[in-house]
Amino acid sequence: MTYGTDQQKQIYLVLEYIEKHLEESLSLERLSKVSTYSSFYFQKLFKGIVGETPANYVKRLRIERAAHLLIYEQGIPITEIAFMCGFTSLSYFTYSFNAYFQVSPMKWREGAYLEHFSREYHHSKKSKQMSNNLKDNSSGSTYTTFKWLALERVKVVELPKCSIVKRYSRGPYTEGIPEVWEEFFHYANARSLLNQGMVFGTPKNNPYITPPSKSRYDYCIEINKNDAEGLEHEIVTQFTGGKHVLYKFAEPVDYAERNKLIECYSELYSYWLPGSGYKYLGNPIELVQFEQQNSSLTVVTKITAIALAIEPK
Repeated sequence: MTYGTDQQKQIYLVLEYIEKHLEESLSLERLSKVSTYSSFYFQKLFKGIVGETPANYVKRLRIERAAHLLIYEQGIPITEIAFMCGFTSLSYFTYSFNAYFQVSPMKWREGAYLEHFSREYHHSKKSKQMSNNLKDNSSGSTYTTFKWLALERVKVVELPKCSIVKRYSRGPYTEGIPEVWEEFFHYANARSLLNQGMVFGTPKNNPYITPPSKSRYDYCIEINKNDAEGLEHEIVTQFTGGKHVLYKFAEPVDYAERNKLIECYSELYSYWLPGSGYKYLGNPIELVQFEQQNSSLTVVTKITAIALAIEPK
């Protein structure tokens, strides 16, 4: 079934609302009010567009966020993580986590996540032997273990707050993204929205945790505030900007090299963050550039840098 742009826009706004209020009670009635639709129609529309009921989507998001925090926030007790992710009791969280990953939150934190991840987290209990080996081989510095990132290119920067127009897609991060970017380029170019600032994508899910078919990717183009008035059928919102760790590639990366990006993210999370004095705040972003092929309509989108929102611990 094909859904209208206004319907998709309202459901996207609900998805954004869920992310920002995941620790709160998110009843069907509350979410339907955000969508401006009746509860019955909203639930039907949400499932048709997202592929899951609102309740199942919220629960999955909570479990996946908890799985991420259990690895990268070793200092936060499991009970606190459960409440941070919107679970009302530790027992229900443990039951739900077990049902989803076939392992307890404790065992996941201690290393069971390695069945899903390609790299160990430097501060995890299962990484003690690895840490000792790193110290023996590199005089205490873990940075020499980087295989994809060059340390001198890792910088902490301030990205500006700005207005953006957004689109999104669902599906594997290794498929379809360049095609959506190309379509978005032609849309923005026809309205003179390009060359006003940043263009970036946001992978909203950890590909080691979220099933590929349920992974979401956001496409963002910075716009002037005055341009927002003519985009009533599009998703127009704010990028909060702020402090980011940024890695600029020596040469722009093609989306066909997605596996390289995943390795780069792994190194930022697993090696840079633990010793940096910072903690991450949310999803990474990918700064992109468009390359139009001669005078044709073909557009190649490449990633110039990746960044991760951070704040001091």
